[in-house]
Amino acid sequence: MYVNQIMKTHSFCFLILLLLISCTTAKDHAELELGCDSLGEILSSEIENVSRGYSYRYMIYLPPCYDATANPGYPVIYLVPGLGSGANAWFNVGINDIADQLILSGEVSPFIIVGTEATSNDPSGADIIKDLIPHVESNFNALEGRSYQAIAGASLGGSAAYRLTFQNPDEFASVGMFGSGLIIGEDEQVATWLASTKKANQPRVFFNSGEQDPLMVERAQAMVEILEDAGIPYELVIGEGDHSYVYWASNMYQYFKWVAEEW
Repeated sequence: MYVNQIMKTHSFCFLILLLLISCTTAKDHAELELGCDSLGEILSSEIENVSRGYSYRYMIYLPPCYDATANPGYPVIYLVPGLGSGANAWFNVGINDIADQLILSGEVSPFIIVGTEATSNDPSGADIIKDLIPHVESNFNALEGRSYQAIAGASLGGSAAYRLTFQNPDEFASVGMFGSGLIIGEDEQVATWLASTKKANQPRVFFNSGEQDPLMVERAQAMVEILEDAGIPYELVIGEGDHSYVYWASNMYQYFKWVAEEW
């Protein structure tokens, strides 16, 4: 059983962990610069030449002491906003501060966060695959390959995130759904996507819904049933909260650590 309830995470024996990391001869991704105490940076930008014919706006978080020449580079998490929100939605509730805390404390390796546009007119997230990801990989020191690429979404953005992941298992190692779950009527389609996925490319799934958001809790549990039938690992977090970025952000500490387990 992969279901876990919310639990308080305590960080201890940090110095011992640092010593163990320093003894590792092989590096899988960029490491934090020794003595780095700067905060991450958030940039707002756009892609002018995209397949849809008009610019694509996004925001990007570069971690503390980001090094554009570090070899290898940084894992990337793409965050999709919900209906009516923009690329800044996640950053408006301070998830960058949570990332800074985790990175500077050494609890996770440095990583990049990309805030995408809403997918209201692009429910399958085609613009993310065709334009945004190639642009990020070409202009920032982003590690390529599914092992270092994750996507998560809020509300309607969570639906786009699972569609992207289940249809493109070579692109994403995991998907996060905040205040989201299985779209009614997509049961058979999701089961088909997962059944056709090679075992080596099976994604991990993270859910977070609030008790005061009962429809989304129900939809998350409906997705869980399909995941269990397909043998897909997942983590379900249901706590005291509603359908809001403020509540979801309160669980990003746990989500970021969950994602980083595979880096």
